[in-house]
Amino acid sequence: MSLKKVTQVKADRGFKIWDIAVYAFLAALIAALFAAFVFVRGGTPLESVVITVGFGEEQRTVCAYDFVSGRLDISDPERVEVLSDDDSALKLVFHAGETEYNEILIDKAAVSVRVTNANCPALNCVYTAAITSGSSPPIICATHAMIISSGSVSGSVIW
Repeated sequence: MSLKKVTQVKADRGFKIWDIAVYAFLAALIAALFAAFVFVRGGTPLESVVITVGFGEEQRTVCAYDFVSGRLDISDPERVEVLSDDDSALKLVFHAGETEYNEILIDKAAVSVRVTNANCPALNCVYTAAITSGSSPPIICATHAMIISSGSVSGSVIW
């Protein structure tokens, strides 16, 4: 490199005003995309939930609730008992045996489902986050072989 070129590079500033404008635009674009993907919940609305017992091929539906129509279908009354039903919430008990149970709260106002109490040793089902959208992960109690999931899979209703 010639001495003239070295002098020119030294005299030239590192950033020009247009460079700073482009970098500021890119930083704002990255921040907006980050906010859109992290803070905005884009899950499908929760239309129904299904409570099943068993795993794999032995899995069968014992109860289903449709948030749209407000309809509760209990297909196995020995397994599912309604504790209370009012305008804002529905409380159910899932019986896994004579003494084993899971208490389930279907919040009609908040359109969510969660397990509030259980007598399994791990209590993973109680500490699992509530199902709030069609894309929420299921609530599983492995001890009692109970699964609560959103009623839609790939846009179709299970029951």
